[in-house]
Amino acid sequence: MKRVIQVYKGPQQWVNSPPGLGDFIRGACHLFEKVQNSGIELFIDVSQTEFADLIEQDPSIFHVGEESRIACAEEFFEDHTVLQNRLVSFQNSNETELYVCTNLGNWNRLTLPESTRKFIQKVYLFTDDVERMMTQSLQKTDYEVLSLRCGDHFYTETTTSKVRNDIIKVIYSTIEQHVLPHAKFPVVVTSDCYELKCEIAKRYGMLMLPHQSQHGAFGNVLPVAIDMCMLKNSRFNYHINSWATWWSGFSHYTSIIFNIPSMNFRAPHFTREEVTAEGLLITS
Repeated sequence: MKRVIQVYKGPQQWVNSPPGLGDFIRGACHLFEKVQNSGIELFIDVSQTEFADLIEQDPSIFHVGEESRIACAEEFFEDHTVLQNRLVSFQNSNETELYVCTNLGNWNRLTLPESTRKFIQKVYLFTDDVERMMTQSLQKTDYEVLSLRCGDHFYTETTTSKVRNDIIKVIYSTIEQHVLPHAKFPVVVTSDCYELKCEIAKRYGMLMLPHQSQHGAFGNVLPVAIDMCMLKNSRFNYHINSWATWWSGFSHYTSIIFNIPSMNFRAPHFTREEVTAEGLLITS
């Protein structure tokens, strides 16, 4: 049996910039569907990351490979055709294992097949410690999540960057016109900009977790797992992307993996794009 292993390399092993875990998950969903029913099995290897210690690794999908092979894994981050051709050549070769890392996959998918969802949900099997920390911090079982994306540079603890005033005004307006009137449960705010997260929580009386959010698999990884755990248990997810023109792998893909309805707003127009649990897109 041939196998493809979607790997997250060690810190110094990347040719390109490493993907965030949301992008990594989107790529795993894409790979699963590419190889399904082809005689190729898909496995996931996060053994070189600190994230590995925060999830219960189901042996039916998780793999622990040799570090040297992981370091040489082929990276596919832009061109779908190149990835497709590599999978075909692997299928037709004598190779038995192919180590890759990809974030490819459509960012604006509305649904995932049940088989894909069941496969990737196993990445969200967090340890009891992660689940407990999330529950104790929120002290709520029913809540909704608002994710504010302001740019990768805000993930560094030493950043002195500020969100532009015109963008902050758009975020305030979006919250006041769409999030607050729609919310049926307490809203938890999370953001790559910690300062803005605190300001939003105070301004609108929202809940927040005390950590500075992250999105990668090295360094301060515990907040990544806690945020993912929070999103997967949410009743509704809102995502405002003030930085780029796509829905979030971290927020949106978690929503469709667990059939959670969501609402997305993305630069530059910030149109309301609501996705129902059934995969219907409603724009306004």
